[in-house]
Amino acid sequence: MHAYAAALGLLARRRLTESQLRSKLERRGYDDDAIADAVARCKTERYVDDALFAALYVERARDAKGDRRLVGELVRRGLDAECARRAVVDAPLSEHERCLEALAKLRRAQPQASYPSLARSLERRGFPASLIYSILREAALRDGALDGIEAAIPSRG
Repeated sequence: MHAYAAALGLLARRRLTESQLRSKLERRGYDDDAIADAVARCKTERYVDDALFAALYVERARDAKGDRRLVGELVRRGLDAECARRAVVDAPLSEHERCLEALAKLRRAQPQASYPSLARSLERRGFPASLIYSILREAALRDGALDGIEAAIPSRG
């Protein structure tokens, strides 16, 4: 089978980055020239578009995640860091909005969760500590639970 036909078969199953497509074709035993030609043709015909891949990935991320985590996941999928950063910056939701969304989802799933537990969960999702603490302070003010949050969240004073 021709490398281009194999590439189209792979791309028909799921969207891939240029790097992922190259790797899959290498594992199938195609030589470097055939891979380069197939990938170039796929890019020309816009079957492979790393910027579009990144934008769709960020938009459709199953769980709300922080900017650094999203960039890291995209880089691990073979995108260059600048393309990944651009996709995250241009995302429909800001990091602050994604953090609020993640907090709301956590509170629905675990209504009795303590603020330290919520902070750890948000941190695992890649949100920066300063944003987490700011959002949890706002939540505590709304909930009237500032007493319970002060021990868990350092003041910025």
